[in-house]
Amino acid sequence: MSKTFNVCYLREYMDPEMHGEYFYAYETVYRNVPMKYKKKFSTQSMKMKILKWTDWNYKENAENFQNSTRIELIDEKQYYQTYEDVFGETAAEDKNMFNDYVQQYHRQSLRKDFNEKLTRSKVPSYAGERCH
Repeated sequence: MSKTFNVCYLREYMDPEMHGEYFYAYETVYRNVPMKYKKKFSTQSMKMKILKWTDWNYKENAENFQNSTRIELIDEKQYYQTYEDVFGETAAEDKNMFNDYVQQYHRQSLRKDFNEKLTRSKVPSYAGERCH
């Protein structure tokens, strides 16, 4: 069972090469939040508060942005899932993150990492500095 969860901000984009295909780009807002706060962060009012802040502060100039955003809570196991976790022996020793929730950097949306030591232990390429 996961001991932490992560609050991620999702922005929807249209794939310019796939004609009608859409994808989400993720930004982590709160990383490694202790499970004792899950109920608080799961409320609609808290998600709206975070969404309002991230929408206001996120600088976007991509033409394929679909003007659709949302907040998602992602548990520790999924957040830190590696290629080795997903593909087993085929990707043995590949500790790179399978999903990009921007675990490697402190991006513009990151407000707090509750346990940076956990991040460093799970992300081999962790840079830890702000990325603009």
